[in-house]
Amino acid sequence: MTFHPKVVNLIKCPHCGNEKDFFEISDDVVTTTHYVQNPDGSFTIEERSSQALGEVKLFCGDCEEDLTSFHQRFSEMIF
Repeated sequence: MTFHPKVVNLIKCPHCGNEKDFFEISDDVVTTTHYVQNPDGSFTIEERSSQALGEVKLFCGDCEEDLTSFHQRFSEMIF
């Protein structure tokens, strides 16, 4: 029998039980994309960055319940 320790810091949607799929919605976002032009006239993205200037909310990816109260912990666990 294999023992798997329980992960205690999983975010779990209290509405539907989802603990896998989530999404963020950010207000007032500035997105900057740097491109290089190729010899054939097409463009390739060289670097992309974004900065949220407004509120950022977290939602369940299954039932779309607002999980913003978990956002701080969510942010700390992005690697």
